[in-house]
Amino acid sequence: MNLLKYVSKISILCLIGLLFATELKAQNNTTSPYSYYGLGELMNEDILNSTGMASLAYRNGGVLNINNPAALAHIDSLRFIFKLGLVAKYSNLQQGDDNDFVNDYNLSKISFGFKVSSNYATAVSLIPYTSLGYNMTKRELVEGGDEYFYRSQVGSGGLNQLVWSHGVSLTKNLSLGINGIYLFGNNTREEQIIPEGSSAYSYNSNTKLISEGLHFNLGAQYKYEFKGNSLILGAKYQPKIGVNAKMETEVLNLNIEKYSDIDRGKFDVPETYGIALGFNKGKQFWLGADYLNEKWSETTKFDKSNELLDRNKFSLAMAYEANDGYATKMLKKLTYRFGAFYDTGYMRVENERIKTKGVSFGVGFPMARGKGMINVSFEFGQMGTTDNNNVREDYGRFTLEMSLFERWFVKRKYQ
Repeated sequence: MNLLKYVSKISILCLIGLLFATELKAQNNTTSPYSYYGLGELMNEDILNSTGMASLAYRNGGVLNINNPAALAHIDSLRFIFKLGLVAKYSNLQQGDDNDFVNDYNLSKISFGFKVSSNYATAVSLIPYTSLGYNMTKRELVEGGDEYFYRSQVGSGGLNQLVWSHGVSLTKNLSLGINGIYLFGNNTREEQIIPEGSSAYSYNSNTKLISEGLHFNLGAQYKYEFKGNSLILGAKYQPKIGVNAKMETEVLNLNIEKYSDIDRGKFDVPETYGIALGFNKGKQFWLGADYLNEKWSETTKFDKSNELLDRNKFSLAMAYEANDGYATKMLKKLTYRFGAFYDTGYMRVENERIKTKGVSFGVGFPMARGKGMINVSFEFGQMGTTDNNNVREDYGRFTLEMSLFERWFVKRKYQ
């Protein structure tokens, strides 16, 4: 395959990425009422092979682990890897005696990457960062009066990440990486107040937070080998950086435009620390544990406090590749995965911290002739609590991921 063919294939993938970006910008990835707070519901970090987890200590020749770009230095040097993810989420929202069932079907990510040299690899990915998808209506009493009105609040949109990742091996055991991230998209929030018994509204506001900024994070991995096994220490750091944005606000009162305004400023992505430890027993069994800390309490939006909490996330993941290289039966060719996590979240509602916990399991199906892998996973989790009249979300998430491999840089021999 010559250089022109490489360039043509990369161009096609970039075009697919642009189409995917348009789709991401138009869709809602959540229907959670908790997406009202902060920048919206935080979407999962890049998920590894649909395990439901994203480990900083994981590396594999056929996996693009952009959560820790240092892992990219260890992908297969002869593979061009293309990955596409789809997700479906089914939720039961419970508040008091009320229940509501909602669902979402979305594209979750697209990425491709390859080895540039023996110790350097790169990847380009497009993944969601936050999402808004709430729709809430409350009946409230007019302050100082005996009349009621309805307050309706609707949120849509979200922020997305276009990530250019680089990983390099400095020594046999140590690798480093960097993600350059372009954050884009918009969060749209609408509020409408309607007096009870009237079809005309008295107040309507529309606010859009439009992002168009850059930031980055760093990753590292160190591998220690012993008796055919290995330990991998993974780490991640992201500095607090103000991302450029603008706020468009339009307020209508009694169907008459009151004012509109455009404010340019910044909002912060939080300073983030992550550390993980992974254990490989031979080439078939892997076990990893991660800890992530995001300092949201120190962030601001347009020079105002976000009034958010620091987020702590603990996760555990396991993978077992049943195929020892000699398997002939399908069940012995599969890869089995398990994960569990506990997330303290970054918001407090009615004096209750909104936490999330869940478990997941997944299976990887190899394609014929090593052309790729189809990964499926199921995650079951719970977000929030019904205490203090809050909403508890019990959800199930199904993820389908297709990883396609193409062998590059191989010289063909002809007779």
